[in-house]
Amino acid sequence: MIFIALAVAVIIVFVVQGYIYKKHAFDNIEYNVTVSTGEVFEDEEIYIYEEIRNNKALPLPYLKVDTELPDGLTFHIVEPDKKTGELKDTYPRIIHSIFVMRGHQQIRRRWRVRCDTRGTYHLGSVTMLADDILGYNTMAKVFEPGKDSRQTIVVLPKAISLEKHFTSSKYTSGDFVVQSSLLSDPLMKAGVREYTPGDPMNRINWMQTAVHNSLMVNLEEFTNRHQFNIIMNMQARDIEKMIPGPPSSRAPVELCLTVIASILDSVSSENVPVRFICNTPPEQFGEASLSAARDAEDRIGEKVFVSPIYKGKTNMITALRMLAQLELMISTPIEKMLDHILESPYGYTSGGNIIFVSTYLSERMINFCYALRKIGITVIFYITSASINAAIIPEDIEVHFKTYLEEE
Repeated sequence: MIFIALAVAVIIVFVVQGYIYKKHAFDNIEYNVTVSTGEVFEDEEIYIYEEIRNNKALPLPYLKVDTELPDGLTFHIVEPDKKTGELKDTYPRIIHSIFVMRGHQQIRRRWRVRCDTRGTYHLGSVTMLADDILGYNTMAKVFEPGKDSRQTIVVLPKAISLEKHFTSSKYTSGDFVVQSSLLSDPLMKAGVREYTPGDPMNRINWMQTAVHNSLMVNLEEFTNRHQFNIIMNMQARDIEKMIPGPPSSRAPVELCLTVIASILDSVSSENVPVRFICNTPPEQFGEASLSAARDAEDRIGEKVFVSPIYKGKTNMITALRMLAQLELMISTPIEKMLDHILESPYGYTSGGNIIFVSTYLSERMINFCYALRKIGITVIFYITSASINAAIIPEDIEVHFKTYLEEE
């Protein structure tokens, strides 16, 4: 009889504690997350602080917390190697933690996080698994961060050395003159020099050529006084599967944004006015965005994003925030956007020169360059992949290709 009574008591305890934990395990559990800073550049690290509070008397003998970061952020963990025992750095996106929490206990943790990719990130929910004393009633629940949490991280695109990572198609071998600015002012002549292979034909000074009986080209001053424009092609290849939709390959398009950030960084101290034009939905930027549409019938213009004019260091930070916010989304084919710009080139460019950043170079883009050259607007290209649809790249067009260096 004693054994029967003990068995009944054990069963009653098992059932009662299981019922209590199933009903109240997650009562008064509070989860908060804050970040050490809300804005960083790519490849920089920040700290994330997690707080888990058990605001009730009931202890939690088993609590598993799965913390997952958005794609683009990784934890920086130093742990011993399983084989050698030496400490090594690892970069997971998900961390699984197990706790025993007493009643009215608080756990605070600090994580070191590396910001790998530009973007705006919102630290979201965590999944918690709890169990009863005997381990027979596993429960799971998703917890959202509290209202007091500071959980948004803006990762700005970093600048790189364009001279190191890109090579001009005009200077594949031999000596060449290194330019001190991205775009020169053809109205400001610094003199003439003898023609070298690869010099644009529109810089030939025919009068001086006749005098010297040899081809001579104009030397142009580099100026900070003239606005220029950056056109970005959101497509990863000439023919995309879905438009509107995301590009088929993310990496080369992300590199386009890195190139643009590098250009902005190079001119930020020179007070050069810069504007950004892209075939991406303007509505993603809310009321701060500018649509290229001119009237109600301007269907293509409604799909082209045209930024405000950025000038100076303060405005360049605003421009970098815009690039961080930019979603990889194609709104209209690049050919339609280029045709639309040619219909009203001064309305888009204000007569300023253009840096065209794209993952590939096509015949259509070369024709766009020649069309604008006729009205005095120069276009140079930065190409971030090995994809070339143009059969021949003319010598009088300046194209900078990505240099694929071996990692050191």
